[in-house]
Amino acid sequence: MPSTKASTAAEHYRNIGYSTPFEGMAQEIVVASDVPQGVVDEWCEIQRHLNETIGSYNRYVMLITTDNKHSQAVFDKLKEVHWSRPLRIENGRLVDAGCLTGSGIWNVTPPDPYSLCIMDYEFIQYPHETKDWGSPEPYRKAIIYHGWAHEYFHRYQRAYHLDLNMGTQEVGTPQWWIEGAAILFPNIWLNTNWKDLSAFSGLTFDQVDVEGSNLNRWYRDVKRAAHGVSHEGNRCNGYVFGPAEERYETSRCFIGMANAYLAYLTSYQTIWVDIPMDIYELGFEKSFQKHTNMTLQGFYDKFNTFLKQGDPDDLPPAGFFPQGPIGDYVNFPRP
Repeated sequence: MPSTKASTAAEHYRNIGYSTPFEGMAQEIVVASDVPQGVVDEWCEIQRHLNETIGSYNRYVMLITTDNKHSQAVFDKLKEVHWSRPLRIENGRLVDAGCLTGSGIWNVTPPDPYSLCIMDYEFIQYPHETKDWGSPEPYRKAIIYHGWAHEYFHRYQRAYHLDLNMGTQEVGTPQWWIEGAAILFPNIWLNTNWKDLSAFSGLTFDQVDVEGSNLNRWYRDVKRAAHGVSHEGNRCNGYVFGPAEERYETSRCFIGMANAYLAYLTSYQTIWVDIPMDIYELGFEKSFQKHTNMTLQGFYDKFNTFLKQGDPDDLPPAGFFPQGPIGDYVNFPRP
């Protein structure tokens, strides 16, 4: 639990550089021997861009598998970072693989923590249902880049939690902030920076518009759902945001937009830096109150009222989404 005195484990995490950004590329990528070098170069380009924006945090490893024959380098790296689950690929993917997952936290003394993003090459080529849909390559790449940004943002969030497991009820950091902030970040990052990515050279935004990167459309879709007039079958129609969004088991809707609204009320500096900076010492709820002057329930009530106001097809109010490079309005920690 958070305390006013750093634990020995917390000091250990600080000593290994887990909580502070580094100069240069502090991450690693390990791939199967039949993964093209171009994929490695592509990931490094995106990661460098993310490092320039958020900061370069260590102990983050990208691993890309293909099949058992060609993935030995990945298996070797997973052994090195204390992976305790099976090292075999079934049905095209590593057993128990995930992104973002971790290792070396509970099964090693002292902890030797790593954040791991394990993906199979087939998924990187055709994420989600894009193969069935026949989606063009730029659109597929945008989905992957959005995902890479989301997962690396989780590594950034973990830096503030040190030896605490931020996803547990005991720690108290709510799901709506863990996942919602990591949804909002890539939405804005991709919306702002897509032209700077080499894969999108010469393209239009419409050709790489994925997830919530069209901010006005994302806002409208949430607004329509909150008013109960979204498309048939949308589970968020008429939904009321509240304490259920604090837990992974019960959270359902609007978590990314909740973070955007919180930033609108306060600032992106508040939601991405100031609140997490005090989580370890104060716990999330007290840090939230300190930096927003609201209770959690007070915020939920404001957000629900905001969503229900006006017309379901309204555009966001002036200033709701920020303009310009992220570094112009958020001072992420630097080395």
